[in-house]
Amino acid sequence: MAFSTTLLDYFLARVDEIPDKKALLERRDDRWIPYTWREWNERSRAVAASLMDDGVEPSQNVGIFSYSRRQWVESDIAILMTGARTVTIYQSLGKETVDYILEDSSATVLFLEGPIQLKALCGDDGKAPISDKIRRIVYFTDTQTPMARPGKPPPTEITLDDVMPTEMLGLLVPFEEYVNNGKKLLVDNGDGLDKRISAVTPDTMAKIIYTSGTTGQPKGAMLTHGAMASVVATIDSDLGMLPDDICLLFLPLAHVYAQLTYHAALRTGFTTAFASSMLTAVDDAGSVKPNFFATVPRLYEKIHAGVLAQVEEAGGLKKKIFEWAGRVGSEVSEKKQHGEPVTGALKVKASIADRLVFSKLKARLGGRIRFMVSGGAPIQRKLIEFFHAADLMIVEGYGMTENSSLSHFNRPTSYKFGTVGQAGVDIEVEIADDGEILVRGQGVMVGYLNKPQETAEALDPGGWLHTGDIGVIDDEGFLTITDRKKDLIVTSGGKNIAPAPIETRLLESRFISQTVVFGDGRKFLVALLTLDSEYAQKWAGENGVDARGKALSADPRIREAVSRDVDRMNRQLESYETIKNFAIMPSEFTMDAGEVTPSLKLRKRVIGKRHKELIESLYPPETGHC
Repeated sequence: MAFSTTLLDYFLARVDEIPDKKALLERRDDRWIPYTWREWNERSRAVAASLMDDGVEPSQNVGIFSYSRRQWVESDIAILMTGARTVTIYQSLGKETVDYILEDSSATVLFLEGPIQLKALCGDDGKAPISDKIRRIVYFTDTQTPMARPGKPPPTEITLDDVMPTEMLGLLVPFEEYVNNGKKLLVDNGDGLDKRISAVTPDTMAKIIYTSGTTGQPKGAMLTHGAMASVVATIDSDLGMLPDDICLLFLPLAHVYAQLTYHAALRTGFTTAFASSMLTAVDDAGSVKPNFFATVPRLYEKIHAGVLAQVEEAGGLKKKIFEWAGRVGSEVSEKKQHGEPVTGALKVKASIADRLVFSKLKARLGGRIRFMVSGGAPIQRKLIEFFHAADLMIVEGYGMTENSSLSHFNRPTSYKFGTVGQAGVDIEVEIADDGEILVRGQGVMVGYLNKPQETAEALDPGGWLHTGDIGVIDDEGFLTITDRKKDLIVTSGGKNIAPAPIETRLLESRFISQTVVFGDGRKFLVALLTLDSEYAQKWAGENGVDARGKALSADPRIREAVSRDVDRMNRQLESYETIKNFAIMPSEFTMDAGEVTPSLKLRKRVIGKRHKELIESLYPPETGHC
């Protein structure tokens, strides 16, 4: 039975019930500017009226090419109000991929953030053609500062005038002008918009979200209102979200994972605070004091590494106190994991540990965090245990663009570290004979836009979504992901090896920030590693390594230190799983080079192809292929 609610039903219910409650918070310098549910509705209605005036019809597609911000969700709700579908585009994509998405989706109107996105759309010289279907481009801001790059001069602010071709003047309109124009249009055509809203049903297509894709061109997953509304139907009770909560949002809304959080706000009514950027997330958390947030493992890794670096630098008594607090926290964590009460002397020690150590970490995140969500990629269990010892709960979940971002998740009251939790309400799960996870439920996509063959490969006649992930389910229904089906390595000796657990173990080294394991058809495994530049620089300074004028990755003492960590990891593995050789890359894998997806997954095949000669050099000539 199809789900009976739409995303607009959720939104309009909040507008009716709590019109004057803060819905959105936008940071400007040191202030957080609030927007109520009533204001959000008024602005989105105005944008919807302008879209209708620009000829947008139900079932047409409208793109949003921007980082997460208030105008993103205002535009999204407006698009949905017209009966059209939102096409999401990552803010950092280059022209080739943006062109592909716009052509594939036949988008007629495009919202974009600012001059950086306009430059990507028009090419470096500003003369590259854009889709001839685009008849309006609405921009959110006319000034932006590009992201700082390691080893590069500080970026300077750019304006729309710096990148705008004169021939596009007729297409472009500022967002606030679009809003104001829509308010005038609503005077005469409010009823027309209301009819559009009333015509939206759970079966109406809501979003076309393009997978970031670890291989090939992205695919547009078609998701209905009912699908996306269903996965957040019980999320407030499942995770303990409250209407008075504040959620800090800093993941890109182009990704389905961030939209899950945003749709949960529509369902529950909590306030969404937009971080200035991914880089300012911790600072923004300290300022707005959220009750929860969702992110990818990389942020937890950075916070953890920063804490350890501070402890090492302090040394002496402070380091001993931290280590003592860690032992106490781990003991408390162990009891909580087994559902045992924390009493007596341990309770007293936990209170002291919190006051002396853990309260400082919690204060960095605002001091009000009840839980944090991790998804998008596997997280190291040691990170979850570290934060849990500090009384900061990380709940890991699992989902895909193709099933509206959620099938399994741990709950604050029901969890097993190292798993991605139990299935959500009305979600069926099976493990195929080859270990692949199959999912069926109301959140599953209709299919991929314009790709019948790929749709048939992903969705079988029984409605089961073939996830491409390998996993196991325990007797309590907790799912553990072991690897991607396509990433499994079969050595020349016939051993089947899942590289993900090995890569996760390698990341336990404080030197290593990224790792990719290779070895398909070979006698043994090798790895390409990248350095955590902050820790490597600190270690170099403490150990007399002069890195001036050369990359630390080339220093033999750095390699020796990394090698010791690799050897320690190898001792925990079966002999055929061990890393026999590795190379340290001169810099991290990047999105610019096509090696990392916008959702921060490593594109292993791209990396393998780009660095084929280096990988070959890690194997002695006599080993070869079988």
